[in-house]
Amino acid sequence: MIRQLARCPYCNECEIALDDNLALVFDPDGRRAPCPHLAWVDGRYAEWRRGEHGVDQMIGSTEFRWDPPEAEAVERTDALLPYLKELANSGPDWPFAPAQPFAIQTLNAEESATDTHGHTHPHWDVDGWAFFAADPTAFWAALPACQEKQLDSLRVDGGDFQFEDTP
Repeated sequence: MIRQLARCPYCNECEIALDDNLALVFDPDGRRAPCPHLAWVDGRYAEWRRGEHGVDQMIGSTEFRWDPPEAEAVERTDALLPYLKELANSGPDWPFAPAQPFAIQTLNAEESATDTHGHTHPHWDVDGWAFFAADPTAFWAALPACQEKQLDSLRVDGGDFQFEDTP
């Protein structure tokens, strides 16, 4: 089991881990359920090997994700996915982040080995994010307007451009 990928900053009771089958496990030493503050988890597990020329090669990876267990949560998340990834990379101080209290924890774990030449090579790694919110329902309700605000900032007004034909 890969332990301590993230822990809820609000209640400190929800540990996120991966089991040996690479399935998400919540609170592995307790009730094995997510806490009420968990809003979303998205990540990837990858395995590596050292190639015959000493170059690290990914030999496989699998993605994992957790959406709230409410109706249409997966569809909602899919519609917001580019925005959510930008939010994860930018953080709560991003101008397009929701005003509701939330925290993003980076999922990061790895196992490496050092060869006889002193070079470190990865065996596996985990990367991703866990979103926690004081009120996940309010957090999710605010995201579509935040995404629209961000998209509006990217729109370019064509104005009164007139193109001339050039020979």
